[in-house]
Amino acid sequence: MSSFETVLFDIDKEPIILRTSLGSFSRLYPASKNGDVVFYKETPNPKDPNLPPIKTTLAQAKLSDGGPYIILLIQNPAGSALEYKTVVLDHSLEKFPANTYRVYNFSKRQLAVQLAETDILLNTGESGSIPYPDTSKTWLKVAANDQDEGWLVVRSAPQTTGINNRTTLFLVDIPPSKRDLNPLGIIDREMRERIHTDEFGVQHIR
Repeated sequence: MSSFETVLFDIDKEPIILRTSLGSFSRLYPASKNGDVVFYKETPNPKDPNLPPIKTTLAQAKLSDGGPYIILLIQNPAGSALEYKTVVLDHSLEKFPANTYRVYNFSKRQLAVQLAETDILLNTGESGSIPYPDTSKTWLKVAANDQDEGWLVVRSAPQTTGINNRTTLFLVDIPPSKRDLNPLGIIDREMRERIHTDEFGVQHIR
């Protein structure tokens, strides 16, 4: 998907405008009672602009009980029935606890990730969790499976850790430019959430 995309979805038949982006999360929204989420766009009616706009479904997702959940939109190949496929991930503290990295592969390539001396292999759209190390800093290394060149190191950068937080890393292909029509590198976009423990020992996301 592009860096920013405006989509709509309905809550109790009321349309909600959502501006999606890479490297940040929207606020939490209540789920529909049946758990169905349909993302769509509206375009003016070409026959008569006074008529209701035309709805085009972009993506669909199904949520189960529990959560909260993150819904990732990943662009489908041209010619697909829907513009995006969805990946639904449990974002609760039980599934994604404090002092943990969660790494998402938004690249079109298979990625091998080394972080906090842990190795994981991620296909497009997959994610993996890695506990923080005992040190204050660690190193992120990413290699991409390039069909022409084989495995290439495409990212190497330090990562901080800390306590009472958790970190989400989105691994994204560098977009083409006039200077480089086929860049091989990866950008890591980070989002860190603070975790607060109340007087009853219950953790909350800030």
